[in-house]
Amino acid sequence: MVDKLALTLYCRADSEVTSSAAGSMAILEVCDVHKNYGSGEAQVAALRGLSVKIDAGEFVAIMGPSGSGKSTLLTILGGVESPSSGRVLLEGVDLAKISEDERTILRRRRLGFVFQSFNLLPNLTAEENVSLPMELDGRRTAEVKENTHQALELVEMTHRRAHLPSALSGGEQQRIAIARALAIHPAILLADEPTGNLDSRQSGRITALLQRLVVERGQTIVMVTHDPNVARFAKRLITFRDGLIEHDGEVGEVLKRTELFGTKE
Repeated sequence: MVDKLALTLYCRADSEVTSSAAGSMAILEVCDVHKNYGSGEAQVAALRGLSVKIDAGEFVAIMGPSGSGKSTLLTILGGVESPSSGRVLLEGVDLAKISEDERTILRRRRLGFVFQSFNLLPNLTAEENVSLPMELDGRRTAEVKENTHQALELVEMTHRRAHLPSALSGGEQQRIAIARALAIHPAILLADEPTGNLDSRQSGRITALLQRLVVERGQTIVMVTHDPNVARFAKRLITFRDGLIEHDGEVGEVLKRTELFGTKE
């Protein structure tokens, strides 16, 4: 089954995902998901019956207080953790019904990850950092080179491809991290506080880049952030409270409502 799933995920064309960006195709479906940690009296409910659908080509921001469940959701969406109950479907594949090996293949080929701390290998150049996941996946050399070059072009970093991370600014390192995530042509890009280690100027540039990927390429992005100014670059905003969705709608309207009710995001 691993080989069959791998073939299905790998052969699904990037253009197929992009062409459905008008909203006819749900890239991601979360159905009545619960996530509990611990047991008995010590049990903590991180998610309490959460349901949400993300369509192709959406840019969705997620906000909420610490402990509200937003980061837990992101780890479940990325197949890193499994829900205690409920279903998470990525392109129709139920993550709870596939093996760990199959989830590894899925993460490697259909999910792009961007982290607050960049997570670049310090002894590899920018170009090598972008190429490495594809090389570990056994991609053909020509494909790796082409995808790496295209991804570096997208983030406007081809002129810095031979530099080590230590020679790059924080904003440049995050651009390389985004290029690494994009090089596999992911169905969805999951970004966890991607501007958390950047100043306001670099933060704006990185978020504008993410927005451009959605507008120009139809890339689906789900981004966790604590910053309303960053969230404004998204089209849709979901706010969390105590493991449940509190608000879900157009970003400007949701921010206005949370201000009216005095919600601290």
